Amino acid sequence: MKKSLIILLGIVLSTGACAPVVYGPPVGPAPRAGFAVAVDDRPYYTRGPYYVQRGRHYVWVPGHWSHRHGRRVWIHGHYILRG
Repeated sequence: MKKSLIILLGIVLSTGACAPVVYGPPVGPAPRAGFAVAVDDRPYYTRGPYYVQRGRHYVWVPGHWSHRHGRRVWIHGHYILRG
């Protein structure tokens, strides 16, 4: 009985010596992952910055932010008739 108790005590103490010891700063949470949101729009301009059709000259007006009814809204780019 005494011999088996000594063997059991030796096994318990030796398993503690097998555990790895790590020294250093504690590891914090992983950095947050980033993401991107892409909003598709019509092509920037399909005919270039301007074009002439039936003697009329059209120019491209790029998209921009505007205030409508107390909110900011995106106005898409479009061609206008240059007068």
